Amino acid sequence: MITVFLWQADGPRQGGRGISGDCKAARRAAAECLRSGTATAATIEEATAEIGMRTLTDGYYPTGPRWQARVGAQGRVRWVPLKAERGA
Repeated sequence: MITVFLWQADGPRQGGRGISGDCKAARRAAAECLRSGTATAATIEEATAEIGMRTLTDGYYPTGPRWQARVGAQGRVRWVPLKAERGA
């Protein structure tokens, strides 16, 4: 099992998304989209990368914490933990 961090930055323009091997790299990439104005919201989520041995398909499965970016005064990006979703 390989731990990765999925990041996504959305907005009225292009935005971006990606996969990083560590949380700091994911935060930097998402924050750059926010600072450049291509995105207005961003999230990061810890996940595992699973190579499909049984199904021959690869996938990323959320496994841990999630954070959402908030942009404050002077463009400073602050990451706030999101509560786990309750469900099935």
